[in-house]
Amino acid sequence: MFSFSKRIIAVGLLLILILVVTFWVGRAHDIDKATVQAQGQVTQLNNYIDTELVRFSAIPQLLTYNQLMIDFVSGEHQHYNAINNYLADIQQASGSSDIFVLNTQGEVTASSNWQVDNTFLGSNFAFRPYFKRAFAGEKVAYFALGMRSKERGIYFSQAIYHEKKAVGVVVLKVNVSKFENDRELLNTSMASHFYLQLADDVIAMSDVQAWRLNSFRKFDITQRRNIKLRRAYLDHQPTYIEQFQYTSEGVTHYKIDNKLYVSAAKPLRYFSANMYVLVDVTSVNPAQLPRLFWASIIYGLVTIIGYSLLARFAGYKKLLYSRHSLEAKVIERTQELEKAQVALVQSAKLATIGQLSAGINHEINQPLSAINTYLASAKRLLAKGNTSALGESLVVIEGLVNRVHQIVGQLKHFSKPSKMQLRPYPLAGLVNNALMISSAQLKQDNVQVEPPQFDETVVVWVDSLKFEQVLVNLITNASQAMNGAIIRNLSFQLECFEERVKLSILDTGSGIEQHAFGNLFEPFYSTKSSKGLGLGLSISKQIIDSFNGCLSAHNRVEGGAEFIISLSNRQENKDD
Repeated sequence: MFSFSKRIIAVGLLLILILVVTFWVGRAHDIDKATVQAQGQVTQLNNYIDTELVRFSAIPQLLTYNQLMIDFVSGEHQHYNAINNYLADIQQASGSSDIFVLNTQGEVTASSNWQVDNTFLGSNFAFRPYFKRAFAGEKVAYFALGMRSKERGIYFSQAIYHEKKAVGVVVLKVNVSKFENDRELLNTSMASHFYLQLADDVIAMSDVQAWRLNSFRKFDITQRRNIKLRRAYLDHQPTYIEQFQYTSEGVTHYKIDNKLYVSAAKPLRYFSANMYVLVDVTSVNPAQLPRLFWASIIYGLVTIIGYSLLARFAGYKKLLYSRHSLEAKVIERTQELEKAQVALVQSAKLATIGQLSAGINHEINQPLSAINTYLASAKRLLAKGNTSALGESLVVIEGLVNRVHQIVGQLKHFSKPSKMQLRPYPLAGLVNNALMISSAQLKQDNVQVEPPQFDETVVVWVDSLKFEQVLVNLITNASQAMNGAIIRNLSFQLECFEERVKLSILDTGSGIEQHAFGNLFEPFYSTKSSKGLGLGLSISKQIIDSFNGCLSAHNRVEGGAEFIISLSNRQENKDD
């Protein structure tokens, strides 16, 4: 009883430990996911806004080099309508809010909004830093509230020079609401907020209206006086937005309006401000409840199953031992079958060579007889001292010896046992090698071979020796099948598909009898009455199947048989 109680307590304590770990691991995962989301969104926001700011900042620079603008500001040509219309066209094309020109006293002498009631024409903006700093030679990007529109905007300004002297300033304004309205373009989710904080900690832009022109920082009297003197926000004084910060698990959390956020920040490259993205993680803790529920369910199931498995461990151990013994026997028998298969394939090779031996003997004896004749002639030439003719005879003898070596070498290569090694091989070379091995049989049967005209780039994934064995078997079968035929032609056809290659071997013999088609590729079935064991086509089909290919046969309409080999022209991945 005491032992059972201890087990119950241990199971309960382990469950509590698993639930605690599940809660904190799940919570950390969700917090990390939210942090990564914030970092990704702040990068996207910065890239978008930086790109737009660069585009807008380039417009004042281009306008300062415009001759019409220089002439107008320098007073040489006072075409008011022309310059106003020109600025209006630039404003419409660029998507900016306003473009205007200031003279040396800071008065607006031309503006894109010259036709509206609240036009800037005649206004004096000499107090604005974007005028003073631009007139001093800087390229300025400055945030401020518009005096007339009361709208927040970023002002880009640059001085206009005439004869190396500043004669005016061109200013372009972009309303920041342009960036706030397109939430889909900014790619921020509904569970996140963003804000752009200026160097003085005032929020210039945000998707939360209550945060705009306010701050998450408390300002003292001196800082408020400086803000008022700059008049960047006119008469508006930033309000403190209450927030609480704390660090948990190495991540800083922000509590604003009873909601919890994680943050990511990144400075703008072309404007003195920092972009922040806050991702809401208020629901992270409640979101762990489903995980805790499923962890409890899984733990309970595992405990029940584990107890059942332990109760039957002895029986399973015996069954496992029997299974291992059976697997060992299966592996042993499989290895024996594989060895028998290799021996059978090798026997088929040797049988094929035996069938070709008469023709091969003729192919070797012919050059050997010629060598003997040329050697006798060489002796006479040597005795006569005719070195020129002797050299020619030796060259002929050398060629005949190489021919014999080539025949014997090809047979040796063909007959040796090998392991399965699938590689990409040019199909033309494999067919030519098979034709060389079968050449004696083809000559003996008086068969005319149409040399295959294959592209050297056509490759097949095969084991070269085994595939040549298949080709030799099919070619010699076709040669023997044409005995007694008036026309004895052997030809090849090739069709290439996206991932497959189809090779056809065609003869002009009597074809395959209809009753033989059902057993054509069965072991020990032979269409030859007195020759062969009936293993050639069966082994050939097994070899092609091992290449993930297909071997089939049918009779041709014009007479004769056609054997078709379909193979892959690229490596295939097999699922174990």
